[in-house]
Amino acid sequence: MIDWNIHPGAQQKYDEALLHFSAIDERLVIAFETCYREYFRSILSNPHLYNLRQHSSRRVNLQPRFGEYYIAYMIWEEKVVILAVAHAKRRPCYWRDRISEAKEMF
Repeated sequence: MIDWNIHPGAQQKYDEALLHFSAIDERLVIAFETCYREYFRSILSNPHLYNLRQHSSRRVNLQPRFGEYYIAYMIWEEKVVILAVAHAKRRPCYWRDRISEAKEMF
């Protein structure tokens, strides 16, 4: 596995997603966490697997059940940096400023 960091804003949005799902049904929280962890492990085991997007970022949708959510990340100095855990229909590119922030932070 490769080293990794998560931008504080990405952690916050992940936590907010869990809170959102917990208000609906606790089983959704477990399902979302499981789905997220599977993709997170996939990213760490093969960070170049997912397509390169704008500004050197990569993105993977949390399919199939949580396909409206995605993980945006970049590879920076041989580390995976999670930039966002985002909802595709809610301000989909709000996190792009985190690319330069993350380069300074990590």
